[in-house]
Amino acid sequence: MKVSWLGIGTSFFAFAKLNMHILVMLISLEALMLSLLMFLFSFVLMYGANFHLFLVLLTFAACEAALGLGLLVSLLRLRGNDYVMSMSSLNFYA
Repeated sequence: MKVSWLGIGTSFFAFAKLNMHILVMLISLEALMLSLLMFLFSFVLMYGANFHLFLVLLTFAACEAALGLGLLVSLLRLRGNDYVMSMSSLNFYA
């Protein structure tokens, strides 16, 4: 469980500080979801709970990854880059 807490802290730090590219932000969100899955799996194994919540979280992680990559591809086709600073509301469609 300590490893998953370390992963959660590291991914929160990466999401907060390394926000230049959208791809890096998506990767840090996936690391956060993986750490949460590790934490939930270890919790289930330690306390003998059922795996239903684990499967729901795993499904949400897969959907979030697919949606994030789809939005990244759309943004790259529209803009040509994945910089966070280029996503101003004044020039969103330009």
